[in-house]
Formats: sequence, structure tokens, C-alpha cells
Amino acid sequence: MTSGRSEVGSVSPAMAAVNDVLESARAMAGAEPSVRAVALVGSCARRTAGPESDVDLIILTTDVARLGRRRDWFTHFGSVELHRQRRFGDVAERRLRRPDGVEIEIGLASPAWAAVGPLDAGTARVVREGFAIVFDPDGLLARLGDAVQETTHHDH
Repeated sequence: MTSGRSEVGSVSPAMAAVNDVLESARAMAGAEPSVRAVALVGSCARRTAGPESDVDLIILTTDVARLGRRRDWFTHFGSVELHRQRRFGDVAERRLRRPDGVEIEIGLASPAWAAVGPLDAGTARVVREGFAIVFDPDGLLARLGDAVQETTHHDH
């Protein structure tokens, strides 16, 4: 979907696509009972995306392995192709490419990724470097954001 206005050079393709991607992520989360939370992270969450930026999502699911094996849920993001998949510890990455060239990097993780007792240093870094809640019916991400903010204030 486009807004009808022409894109200015200062708007990155990822920022131009972010609202569509977030709407798609909410639809996917509503259709997949195992999905417990979705967050936008990185440069789009900070609103500093550049020309080469992608749209980064963290999807917390109670069944990472099953969702990671399936591809049918990709259709929520439109006509996309699976560009790459790999693992980073407990996070399974799925990188999708839209026809307009914008890449959506999805990190699939269990709800434990958002655990606050104890707060994982890597997770806290992701939150500090750009974090916006997209879908959070159980409050997992809200608690995580509060915990990171509290530790950040105590560190200064």
C-alpha cells in the first residue's frame, strides 16, 4: 500500500515499508496462536533507517521449531521470498525479501527471550538499540522494556 505521495530521497525504502510490514506482522500474530509477542527492533524502531536498512522484527512464539519449519505464514507479508535462514543461539532468523527489494529480518524466539529475571545482556542491548512493541497481549515486551529502562537508569 502506498500513501499516494511521492517518496523523498531522505526516506529509506525500509521506513517507507515499515507500516505495511507492521500491519502484516499484527495480522500474522493474530492468525498464529503460538505467537505471543512481536517487536520492531533496530534502525526502523529508532527511526534512523538508511538506504540499505531492513525491517527487523522479533517474534516470540511458544513453538520456535514448528514455526521455523513452516513457510505458509510468510504470506501475511505479501509476495515475499525466503532469502536466508540461520540460527543465532536461541533465535532462528528468517530473512524475507519483498518485491520492492526491502528485506524483513525476522528473529523467531521463545517467550523466554523477553525474560527479565535475570535480564539477558544481549536482549537488553537489542532493546536499548531500538525497540517498539507491535503485538503484546501478555505484556511480555512491556515488562522487558520497563526492566531495560530501569537498568539503564541505574547504570547512569
